[in-house]
Amino acid sequence: MKEQPPSSEKKTRKIKDTFFRPTWIEIDKSDFLFNLKKIKEHLKTDTKVLAVIKSNAYGHGGIELAKEAVKAGIYGIGVSSIEEGITFRKAGIKAKILVFGSGYPIEYLTTTVFWDLIPTISSLQGLHELSNIAKKFKKNLEFHLKVDTGMGRVGVVAGENTDIILKKIATMSEITMTGIYTHFSVADTNADYTESQLHKFNEVIKSAKKLGLKFIAHAANSAAILTNKKTHLDMVRPGIALYGLSPFEHAPQDLKLKPVLSWKTKIIYLKKVPSGFCVSYGRTFVTNKNSVIATVPVGYADGYSRVFSNKANVLVRGKRCPIAGRITMDMMMIDVTDVKGVSIGDEVVLLGTQGKETIKVEELAKLKNTISYEIICSIATRVPRIIV
Repeated sequence: MKEQPPSSEKKTRKIKDTFFRPTWIEIDKSDFLFNLKKIKEHLKTDTKVLAVIKSNAYGHGGIELAKEAVKAGIYGIGVSSIEEGITFRKAGIKAKILVFGSGYPIEYLTTTVFWDLIPTISSLQGLHELSNIAKKFKKNLEFHLKVDTGMGRVGVVAGENTDIILKKIATMSEITMTGIYTHFSVADTNADYTESQLHKFNEVIKSAKKLGLKFIAHAANSAAILTNKKTHLDMVRPGIALYGLSPFEHAPQDLKLKPVLSWKTKIIYLKKVPSGFCVSYGRTFVTNKNSVIATVPVGYADGYSRVFSNKANVLVRGKRCPIAGRITMDMMMIDVTDVKGVSIGDEVVLLGTQGKETIKVEELAKLKNTISYEIICSIATRVPRIIV
């Protein structure tokens, strides 16, 4: 009987069958579901969850994770555009899908109706357009009203403006406001301002209920979910926390969530070079001893920023190795001089864990003077996402 290859070899074979350039993202489905479970445990039992899977699930691969979230029993999915919603519908996802934003141009509301997406309404003009569409199709249409309590991006400004639009909504039988929501701008850094936003939103909720409107109220993003249970209301909208990353720049992650994404590649070229050898454009890296330089097929076109040149580290055989020279469009070099037994084909970890070492998203974000969100969202779609 032929001996079966080890599981690691099976995974390698699968990757080779899937794509030819050995650079890929691994998405751990079990860690994603673990994070969703931990978030649910943090809520009251009747609090609903709208999983924010916009922007290709923050770079993780939207369709597969959306399917997992739906199977786990969420209320629905939040996306940033009609196009994203259509992608999920074409993939066979039948859950509620809320499209964030104002829906401009408003004539595109017809498209949201056609694909059974829930639009966000942020103006009287949008409200009237949705009403006209409902009358045309002779179908009651649902929507969520967006309220601006201090974010300053999209939404009806809380106060007299919301009173006017709510009174209008209460007279319209052809459309139904099934949800009303706002967004916190500093839930990760300023508790007082977040409280003021919540107070404004609660006043809007009271006004809506006095008019006899029935709806789901939601406001809490990941930071608010973790810091202020008063913000949970009827439903929460976890985003970055679903992927195991902290919404806070400095605070620890209380729920002990697990990063879902790992970014890997392989050594495709290896060379021994003398002291004084220059590497890559601009000759910004010069060896100070006999060295071993490895080339890997990752560059800034993959979303691995040129800013990381000569600054970031990667993992090879469980050991940290520095980037050597400027990162180019499709390739970069690393100094593997101190890695015993290094060879072509060795796995290289750009983000994730190998042995006892870990390269965290936050580490790269700090080098780029940005937030973890930008790092993962910047990974190019040409890098295959593999569900493991």
